[in-house]
Amino acid sequence: MSNANRLEIGCIRNCVDDLLILRWFDLRGRPAKAPVMRSLIWFPPAPSWIKVKTDGAALSSRGVGGCGGVFRNCRAFVKGCFAVPLGQVFAFEAELLAASMTINFTWQNGWHQIWLESDSSYMV
Repeated sequence: MSNANRLEIGCIRNCVDDLLILRWFDLRGRPAKAPVMRSLIWFPPAPSWIKVKTDGAALSSRGVGGCGGVFRNCRAFVKGCFAVPLGQVFAFEAELLAASMTINFTWQNGWHQIWLESDSSYMV
């Protein structure tokens, strides 16, 4: 049986394209549960410091990944950002590469006082 003839049962991704396809075939979808939303407060760094939020991710256990970061000053102005495709990596490699690239980028720009944030426990 080809993939085109197979009807899989599951959740829709809650996007307009899925909804339009389901309506075209006169089907009803089961929307995915909404993610848990949390309120966060941004704390600025001290004057002359740069705060950097980094993240890295990869599809599956070793898949196509990427990393990025955003640099902000004490007034929350964006001083720079980066996004880099990484090819085949593990998620923790993407997180570590994000931190490494952040340190390199800050040093090249003369920012020697940085506050680095990441959601990776491996990196910590």
